Amino acid sequence: MPLEDKETRRLVEREIAKHPIDYSLLVVSVINGVATFTGRVSPLRGSMGRGVNIRDEMKKIQDAVLNLRGINECILDIAYDQ
Repeated sequence: MPLEDKETRRLVEREIAKHPIDYSLLVVSVINGVATFTGRVSPLRGSMGRGVNIRDEMKKIQDAVLNLRGINECILDIAYDQ
């Protein structure tokens, strides 16, 4: 994987961390400007995740990722736990 893809992946992961979701089972890859999310996401446990609509959060993340420099496309291939 080219170095710039690793750096861009780190930026994507930082964006994901800003949201109240459990992404411990999510795999993020960035290859040639395409960010791909695979795996499973769910709301955080406890008060931080209470009332979180996981699909809405993933849409917000996808929109934010598409605004990152170096990202041309964002593919979500994930399962949602509500």
